[in-house]
Amino acid sequence: MIHVVLSTLVVALNEYIKNELNLQDDMVVLANPSDLGGKVNPQIENKLVVFLQNIEEERVIRNGSYQAYAGINPPKHFNLYIMFIANFPDPNYAESLRYISLVLEFFQGTQVFDRGNLPLLSSNVDKLSFEFVNNSFDELNSLWSLLGLKYMPSATYKLKLLSFTANLIREEVSSVIGKSS
Repeated sequence: MIHVVLSTLVVALNEYIKNELNLQDDMVVLANPSDLGGKVNPQIENKLVVFLQNIEEERVIRNGSYQAYAGINPPKHFNLYIMFIANFPDPNYAESLRYISLVLEFFQGTQVFDRGNLPLLSSNVDKLSFEFVNNSFDELNSLWSLLGLKYMPSATYKLKLLSFTANLIREEVSSVIGKSS
């Protein structure tokens, strides 16, 4: 289900950026920012890359009522940390700042998505709620070290409360992944 949600988000962000900048080509990709050797993934050059930074179990509403789920495990609720990296190497550094600004505008304009404003959203997801994450310099340093990359302009958002039940984890990606320019 994570792949479906992130793929849908990438499609929506691509449409937003293409409309804002009057572009034809997709500029947002869902990919690892680095390859296995720790080098910048070549497919993200001059792109805005989206990737899953972390998964956190939401423990506040954890396993509230076992009686409602007789014979099966209750749903698990997770927060996903999604990172957006603008990889526009010199002399295009200003483009990196422009694309990060567009990410901030995108989520400022809409912090909660449902099928009304995100038609491709899976029927298994009621809504997606995003919150900006303030990373400290130490956290950023650790993250970029883990990625094996030098810092690039980036922003992190917390996607709150994605719920999983046993039958929803393996949802297929069809129309979202197949759509590319």
